[in-house]
Amino acid sequence: MNRTLLELLADPLDGSPLALDGDTLRSGAGATYPVVDGIPRFTGSGDAGQAQTEESFGFKWTKRDSFGSEGMNQELHAWLLERYGFGSGEEMRDYFASKGRVLDAGCGAGVAASAWLDDTWSESGHEWVGLDISRAIDVARERLGRLGGTSFVQGDVAHPPFRPGSFDVVFSEGVLHHTPSTKGSFDALVPLLADGGELMIYVYRRKAPIREFTDDYVRDRLAGSSPDEAWAALRPLTRLGQALAELDVEVEVPEDVPLLEIPAGRYDVQRLIYWNVAKLFWNPNMTFEENNHLNFDWYAPKYAWRHTEDEVRGWYADAGLEITRFHVHEAGYTVRGVKTSS
Repeated sequence: MNRTLLELLADPLDGSPLALDGDTLRSGAGATYPVVDGIPRFTGSGDAGQAQTEESFGFKWTKRDSFGSEGMNQELHAWLLERYGFGSGEEMRDYFASKGRVLDAGCGAGVAASAWLDDTWSESGHEWVGLDISRAIDVARERLGRLGGTSFVQGDVAHPPFRPGSFDVVFSEGVLHHTPSTKGSFDALVPLLADGGELMIYVYRRKAPIREFTDDYVRDRLAGSSPDEAWAALRPLTRLGQALAELDVEVEVPEDVPLLEIPAGRYDVQRLIYWNVAKLFWNPNMTFEENNHLNFDWYAPKYAWRHTEDEVRGWYADAGLEITRFHVHEAGYTVRGVKTSS
């Protein structure tokens, strides 16, 4: 663990500084945290649901055949760059480099960061810190640790182990809604921003009523399953998504259906069901395991909160952050906001 990272760390319980004693971090109050394979480990939030999320995401990100193909990377990276308002990975990298120190809060295996984090980052002299609650942090280090200016921490975004004002950008892509409280975790990240710092997030949007019911129903059915069992249980769902997509059939919804919150328009049958009945993700540019990965990502974690636009805008307003970009998609909200003063 490098000295620069140590200077950023703080006890997630009381915010006090930490000292490195061999392979252990110690706070003034006597709390200790191990450093294993060079990664500080702040684990054990005490929340059973968060522990289940840690297990689910650790499982999916260490299942290496379920992500990382060229097709998946192209699809996910293009979607990410569009939502955050960047024309290319190079533009996003240059923007972050101009800011200085970046926290990737809930980095997983580094799939989002790999859209822009490359060899030129090593030459920028700036820092990227990946934080994840699960063993995915080891996969992220394996994939990105060769790059200079990168550090890795295992910890909880709801209780981030960093000193206030440490980061010029905090980036949290599809993570906060998987914690016990989306707003609580949002509020926990705000103090980490330096003056002028930017908080960039993506969170789920509330869906149509039947889809909301189905999402909760399937999640409840999977409760208590091991990750392996949940992965297997979702395979038929993914196959159904594939079969519907391969029909390549469209249907016209002749007028708005307010009772079901379905707007009028022409829809591919798979997408009509996807947005309004059940998440049956299928993208032909990805492998079957990658498609199942994305359905697992949605249904397996205990926490997967969905929000309204007013809620999300209210978080930024309450935190004193000025929204500079608010991107609305059927799936969720991508927001950028700047801290304008202390």
